[in-house]
Amino acid sequence: MPPISLEGRATSPDRLDANDVESVLKEIRTRPEARLVTEKNIAAGGMGTIFLATDRALVRHVAKKVLHSHLASNRNVVRMFLREARVNGVLDHPNVVPVYDIGEDPGGQLYFTMKMVEGLSLRDVIRGLPEGPLETSALWNLLDVAIKVMDALSFAHSRGVLHCDVKPANVMVGDFGEVYLMDWGIARLLTSTAGTMPPPSLHGAPPLSGQAAIETNDAVIGTASYMSPEQASGNRSSLDARSDVFLVGAVLYEIIARKPPFLSTSFDETLKCALECKPEPLSQVAEDVPPELERIIERAMKKAPVDRYASMREMKDDIVRFMRGGAEFPKTTFPKGAYVMREGERGDSAYIIVSGKCDVLKIIEGQVSVMQRLGPGDVFGETAILTEGARTATILCVEDTTVLVVTRKVFEAELAQVKPWLRSVTTLLAQRFRDLYTQKRVTHMGTVNPARVAKQIYMHLTAFGEPRAEGGFSTRWTRACGEIEGQLGISIAMSIMNVVASYPMIQVDFATDSLIVADPTGLKMALLSG
Repeated sequence: MPPISLEGRATSPDRLDANDVESVLKEIRTRPEARLVTEKNIAAGGMGTIFLATDRALVRHVAKKVLHSHLASNRNVVRMFLREARVNGVLDHPNVVPVYDIGEDPGGQLYFTMKMVEGLSLRDVIRGLPEGPLETSALWNLLDVAIKVMDALSFAHSRGVLHCDVKPANVMVGDFGEVYLMDWGIARLLTSTAGTMPPPSLHGAPPLSGQAAIETNDAVIGTASYMSPEQASGNRSSLDARSDVFLVGAVLYEIIARKPPFLSTSFDETLKCALECKPEPLSQVAEDVPPELERIIERAMKKAPVDRYASMREMKDDIVRFMRGGAEFPKTTFPKGAYVMREGERGDSAYIIVSGKCDVLKIIEGQVSVMQRLGPGDVFGETAILTEGARTATILCVEDTTVLVVTRKVFEAELAQVKPWLRSVTTLLAQRFRDLYTQKRVTHMGTVNPARVAKQIYMHLTAFGEPRAEGGFSTRWTRACGEIEGQLGISIAMSIMNVVASYPMIQVDFATDSLIVADPTGLKMALLSG
């Protein structure tokens, strides 16, 4: 926004000459409504129009909300307009736009002035997101916005104020990290809230209370696409902090799904959807939804208030735990004598023992050996979530054992949050660990027969490989290596170059992770002749 110019010259608040001082004093001595210069219309709503205005005394831009002139005789609307200004005045919080002044302009129109917020609404931010799954950094930024909204609501609830119209269009995201929860025009002001500071009375005026500020009929207020069932029913006396919890859940739903939870062709139909409270499951309308985040949103949007988070703070704590990686993993219990995993098979999960005991078994020189006994807190299967390949050990439960299951998908989502160099080092160490194990297996099992391996590669690629334009078949080397090792019961990773040297029709390109049989007929003839 360009600097403010007063009387044709730019004015700096910290550089005043003698003429400037007199000019400023003149503005200060002017009535507040007269020193405001209205510049342009920037938004309009049901009750009023918002203008960009300049406070000539303080040399700053402000947002001036003016009540529509045709509504000036409607006492209910006037009451709601005044209440909005007073609610914003009571809620002195960094994520609520501060009100500077309230008055009547020379034309007889009611107005109040607020901090001028520059940026985009959260609705516009969501609409500008690329299609497909959210990148983790983008999701985290949006969750940070939601946390600031929850902070504003927690403070409001502590003052006995419900917002009742939380939605992306009412959240402003500034250019420098500012987040403001806007439009408190239909806020529900509770008569009393245990353990909270009561809203103040202003110069002997009636206190801000639900009975004084909210109509007693059952008219529905709010935005139907986001409403909780109790709000959609019009029963305002049943609204409490959990109704705002539902609205924040609906905002998070839209962040993930890119659409509100309730949509239909008409207001009445949308209201019916809100009453029924059966939004499409997030996992069906969006790709790669983090399971823990989906659980949080589903809990916030439960139909019965008693099943939701009891407070905004409780919901925020769960979001913060999710972002810090403290979410709970699914649990599975294996009975005594069960195998959790077997050496040579493929898998993409690691396990953390909660209770019980397991033995780590390995086949060495044809014999099964117990390498280690694991108990609560121990982790196994970790290489499977870092690198592709066969399991390097068998895990046998020696008593009933409960484990937490950590999938590769969840681990990669957590690993994406660390610094790139640390992620690379972690992955490299896991690959080195697997390579060392492979080398030991080769040592124990002796020299690999190249013809046997070549025959298995031929059968694997002709059955499962992708045809190449230049002839032959190809597949991913890391995937095929693990599968062929499982089929043969031996390691081939350390001896593949000997196989390639013996059978040049087989090629391995480690840079592109490709295993190729360039001439299947030639390889078949070579194997038959051998």
